Amino acid sequence: MNQHTNENSISFITCVNDDTLYDLCLRHLQSLSVPPHMKVELINIRDADSMASGYQAAMEDSDSKYKVYLHQDTFIINRSFIYDILHVFQQNDQLGMIGVIGAEEVPQSGIWWEASKKAGKVIEYRSTYNYLLFDEIDEIDETVKAVQALDGLLLATQYDVPWRKDIFNGWHLYDSSQCFEFRKKGYIVGIPHQKEPWVLHACGNEFDTDQYSYYLKKFLEEYSET
Repeated sequence: MNQHTNENSISFITCVNDDTLYDLCLRHLQSLSVPPHMKVELINIRDADSMASGYQAAMEDSDSKYKVYLHQDTFIINRSFIYDILHVFQQNDQLGMIGVIGAEEVPQSGIWWEASKKAGKVIEYRSTYNYLLFDEIDEIDETVKAVQALDGLLLATQYDVPWRKDIFNGWHLYDSSQCFEFRKKGYIVGIPHQKEPWVLHACGNEFDTDQYSYYLKKFLEEYSET
């Protein structure tokens, strides 16, 4: 684990198995405004055994204080994204991880999107565009809304917490798990105020229900007490 973190560096970390999508993802990253003192590192992980193991390897490899873990089909459309997340993190030392969409409280089912109170916003592309808008975060009252779980389409951190690749050795629930790991260490997990959606997620319609159910059971076994 890197003991020396570079506060003037931000890494964008992606597990890649589709270059067409990742090229688009990169094009959006390359058009972001970068503060003069910041270095941007783009890390792509190929042939990862799982999302958690790919992210863990990249995390150990990078000395950036700020890390953004994003899917290859996540396109950041807010050009001041880096400025915005630095502002949010630097205002709050307790804030460990932020995302763009998630659940204020994870329901007993363990499935975050079944929560009665969700927060954040994102533009999704399945077979058509869809604007998902949940509880607005009020800029005046709170720059960040604390939540229990975030969607893994984009997770940004200012601290390194190990990914639970021991349990989540696939492609589901690694995101909710990581939120619980951060919260166990006393950090806040949250969603910042987004004036307009920061992200377009070209997630498509594919979903492996069996795999999801398998990891959901593991998630509930590990975290239902927390």
